[in-house]
Amino acid sequence: EYDAAASGGAEYFRRACALQDAALELLRVAVADRISVISTQIQDALNLPKVPLKADKLEASLVYTRFHGISKRSNKLITIARRRLDALGDGSVAAVGYEDLLTLCRNTYCGAREVLLTSTVRNHMDILKERHGLVGMTRLASVFLIRLCTVETALYLDFFGDPDKRRHPRKAVKGSVQTNDEGKSEEGDEDKEERNQEAAATRRQQHNNTNNNNNNNKVPAAATLASQILSEDSTFRDAEFQSMLGGLCSSLHRTIRRGLVSILDLDVLCQVVSVLREERSVANKSPTTMAAARAVSGVIQDAQERLIFCANTALHKEVVRFKPTPADLNYPGKFLGEKPKAAIVIEDDKRDSKEPSSTEERKEEVNDPSATSDPNDAVAAQLRVYESWFPPMRSVLRILSKIF
Repeated sequence: EYDAAASGGAEYFRRACALQDAALELLRVAVADRISVISTQIQDALNLPKVPLKADKLEASLVYTRFHGISKRSNKLITIARRRLDALGDGSVAAVGYEDLLTLCRNTYCGAREVLLTSTVRNHMDILKERHGLVGMTRLASVFLIRLCTVETALYLDFFGDPDKRRHPRKAVKGSVQTNDEGKSEEGDEDKEERNQEAAATRRQQHNNTNNNNNNNKVPAAATLASQILSEDSTFRDAEFQSMLGGLCSSLHRTIRRGLVSILDLDVLCQVVSVLREERSVANKSPTTMAAARAVSGVIQDAQERLIFCANTALHKEVVRFKPTPADLNYPGKFLGEKPKAAIVIEDDKRDSKEPSSTEERKEEVNDPSATSDPNDAVAAQLRVYESWFPPMRSVLRILSKIF
């Protein structure tokens, strides 16, 4: 019979477990701990999150260059762990350690990126609202978030993507600086390689910033980058990373919602909804910007709720509480252009002279266009048609035309 103790199988198993634990610890220190250290260094150097960065300098700052510098080596180590996990299989006891390691690396990375970017994104949203108003801020902020999602996805794939699936799409990107020197020896100094990658990343980000400044309202560079890089690799769909992007994009919802609660103008609300729908269609075209699309959809719901509330308020005021006067009921005289009789004015004079009557206001509205306009003017003729409508019907059609 086979004797495991005599053959030394138990001892081999114990040593194998010890070697695996040591390997996992080395991978954890080289990836997760390195990400945490780099994040702390960036926060100390840039005084984040107390002092937010300017949005136009974000991609060329240490927030991206330092992470690009460690992305290549981190990706190699993560690839080793992932391939070992695939070799062990899901049913293996040893595979649990590799799964925990990959989860730890993803959580550490996403937590670090969220800390570095949240204050800058929120500050940029507030600046856009202050400078351009709610409607202009809505469009510019949506474009900014679409670009941010695309750049963050590319950086995430530099860390956790499958190099075999991304090798061909990366070569197709025109104008980008290649940071993966496959022909060089792997025995070079790691710090020197990291500095070289940071410098290359800086040049690439500055090149992208120049393109973005020339196209403030468009995102062709982001769309091209997304379609070429993500043709095969779907690592960016990881739940941890999508949750991080959702947290960053929630700043749009936070800023716009605070502006919506004070708006009563139906025209402004309709413009906000229209702009958001356009930007959502752009975000839905790329899988990298689905987090931005979800955030925009949430803002659309809030804007539509506010629009419905304001529309109901206007209808209640102009239709439900409407009290017709003899001038409003002067049909078919209103179609024939007849002026209200003097009795209507005398009837209104019985009221308090300090309170303007609705009849006098509407009488002035009806008479002024016909008195001062040219009979041959088509616009004036159309306005006369509108003035002949019953006021509640005119209010309902006006509100419905804005909503739909």
